[in-house]
Amino acid sequence: MNNPFFRCIGLLIATLLAVAIDDCTAATFPRQNLSSSQGYYEGLYMVVRDVDAAPLSDTRIGQIEASEILTREFYAASSGGTFDFHYAHILDVPLVLNDDGTRDGDWAGDAQSYVRTHYGIEPNDFHSKVYDLSATEPDPDQGWSGIAWGNSTALQEDITSNWGQIVVDHELGHRVGSPHSGAWRARNDNNFTPYVYDYDAETYVEYSADTDSAQAMPYGINYDEYGDPYTVMGNISRGQFSVREKLTNMDWLSSEQVPDLDQVGDGVYRIYAHDELQTTYNPRLDMYGVEETYASDKLYGLTFTQEGEEFNRNRGAFTSTSNTITLEYRSGTDGLLFYFDNALLDVNPEGGTDRNNRERDLEVGLSLRQLDLGVSIYESSGDGDDFLSHNPPAPSAPWELLTEWYEFLVLGLGSDETGSYIDLRVATVDYVLENSLAGDLNGDGQLDRADWLTLVANMHTDVSNLTKTERYLHGDLNFDGFSNYDDFVQFKQLYTDAYGASAFAEMMRVPEPHAGLLIVGMILAAHTLGFLRSR
Repeated sequence: MNNPFFRCIGLLIATLLAVAIDDCTAATFPRQNLSSSQGYYEGLYMVVRDVDAAPLSDTRIGQIEASEILTREFYAASSGGTFDFHYAHILDVPLVLNDDGTRDGDWAGDAQSYVRTHYGIEPNDFHSKVYDLSATEPDPDQGWSGIAWGNSTALQEDITSNWGQIVVDHELGHRVGSPHSGAWRARNDNNFTPYVYDYDAETYVEYSADTDSAQAMPYGINYDEYGDPYTVMGNISRGQFSVREKLTNMDWLSSEQVPDLDQVGDGVYRIYAHDELQTTYNPRLDMYGVEETYASDKLYGLTFTQEGEEFNRNRGAFTSTSNTITLEYRSGTDGLLFYFDNALLDVNPEGGTDRNNRERDLEVGLSLRQLDLGVSIYESSGDGDDFLSHNPPAPSAPWELLTEWYEFLVLGLGSDETGSYIDLRVATVDYVLENSLAGDLNGDGQLDRADWLTLVANMHTDVSNLTKTERYLHGDLNFDGFSNYDDFVQFKQLYTDAYGASAFAEMMRVPEPHAGLLIVGMILAAHTLGFLRSR
């Protein structure tokens, strides 16, 4: 049925039936063709070969159809059942190739002309045109396994291999609107030399993974265009598209499911894995969908806009920039993933800097500040581009660029009837540990009795479910998750160092000396009791 009119009528009937089925069951199927990423579409698959080679066999057609099923399942699950794509025709396209088996001239145009002439089919009537070039030889300087342009996709790799399946799903990803998914990598080699700024010494120093790994975006960082190992649009994976791509590029998730932190504010958030939907197939409609789509009342990520600065080497100065940070959770990972614009951040130094490293998440029990996500940045061009060779001025302090910022603490992992999830605490803070007086627990710029009273009020409490700054402001000076005797000892030493050997005792005598001594006695007694119990 190649007549466009009858094909459109068939698609309309299929869509209406899908709506009826969707209304009667929990399953979700594509309803209408809203955009290139939402709807039920047909593609044209053209197998290009040499004119003297054997014709397309039934065995090969079966292999292509098997690959097609994998692709359809992948896109049904990724889209929440709102997108399906199938090959309306799998065609044998013999062309005259060069003597070495490479393609000659405008091979794509020649293939389309052959299809029009020999099959009476107009290739441009389809959502996607797929050229299978695996039976031809790549050009000597080709350098690609697959490539996409407009509504066309060319595959050099054999789709029967695992890599070939990744390639076809990746290239079709461009057709539905997705860019490549990169990664920010703090590489230090012949091509990249990252730096951090030492605000005490007022100079740039070379980045060290051992001491500076908390800073996810050192100056001179490498942007690896295909560096995301979690998604099919990145590197070596058939993993689903990132939450940012599903939200921004394909409209498969909504702003209610991935809210803006700047709008919803602080709190504890439960974020569900966005890659666990189960596919289903309706043979009557020849449609793939999902058993249950993304829950409208659940969260699958968080996002916020970050204002900062970026070094412009042409101007030799830092200029204002705005970036989007997106948080997501994937099934089987140990923690929360952070994306800076469309590239993955490495917030887990334990995984190392290998491109295929999948340990890049913020794990349970760990806290991270927005300040460490790259408020002031410089992206290296590689090839030995040394940041210091541009004579950069000192950057703005991050706490000067942001008057307040977020801190994140991963509380735990779990699962329920919706799926796997991660619990996250988000707190807005405007108090800078690096720029404050040690022991100043109320942020007034002084170390005094008020800070002592804050310490006492929180003594012997578990603060492990608070962010790093919140722990500090609750008297956890050593960040072990508890405000206890160890913090008392540290506070006393800080006070003594600041005001002299007798200062702490004098502070205790004002204004109620007996109460002060009683408090110290209680702290010591509790510490002694805890020590005896541990023996």
